[in-house]
Amino acid sequence: MRGETQAVHLAKIMQKHKLYPEYELVLPLVRIKKNSLKKLSKGNILLLGLESLDMLLLSKEKICANVVIDGVHNSTKIKITSLEDKAILPTNSKKYETLKCSFGILQSRKLEVGHKIDIASLNSEEILLIVEGRTIAKGALVNVDEEIAIQIDKVMI
Repeated sequence: MRGETQAVHLAKIMQKHKLYPEYELVLPLVRIKKNSLKKLSKGNILLLGLESLDMLLLSKEKICANVVIDGVHNSTKIKITSLEDKAILPTNSKKYETLKCSFGILQSRKLEVGHKIDIASLNSEEILLIVEGRTIAKGALVNVDEEIAIQIDKVMI
């Protein structure tokens, strides 16, 4: 019994200990009207104005890199296309909010152009819609007239 308790305790410690820096995989940030956010409901389609699945890696409200899905043999990896060092500016508008569409958190030992990061641990079927640090909805990627969109599965506001 004691050995089992120590193993569980050790597992919890290791989960808290991060080996590599963490990054959040997101779609490009989108400005959206506050009224539209209030009217979100299950089944709605949110058009993002994206024709390709370019994504960003964020670290503590700072854009670190631009990434794309690496299409080799339907693998679950992303490839860093360019490095960035831009702060995410807060929205100072009464009409618009900045919407962050997040796939989740991943770890990477290095950030350099051409480096590939495994994203198998992320649930690519589910996207969290986040405004000002709080999750407002969950959704899934869909294709609408050759444009990337998000179908809302659950509203949390």
